[in-house]
Amino acid sequence: MFLTRTVFDAYVAVPEGVSGQDEAGRLWDICWMLRFAILRSRSHTDRVPVALYVRNDNQRAKLVKLIAQCGPLDMDDPAPAITVMLPGED
Repeated sequence: MFLTRTVFDAYVAVPEGVSGQDEAGRLWDICWMLRFAILRSRSHTDRVPVALYVRNDNQRAKLVKLIAQCGPLDMDDPAPAITVMLPGED
């Protein structure tokens, strides 16, 4: 599984001054919610929406919507890989 740099910076890396958060827990949240999104998805699809709440300040968590896409690892390796990205990224 891969995350785009934008997703990592915005939703895994803990912003300075935010208490009660760590990268391992935030990454776990993305993986866990991706699991549920895959289980809810229709068969024969390579893209699924992933929604989760992320707290990037010391206020309330906000709903974040991501996309997970499954495709070949790269041109030379057809093994499947999942990439988690923002809806506008490709």
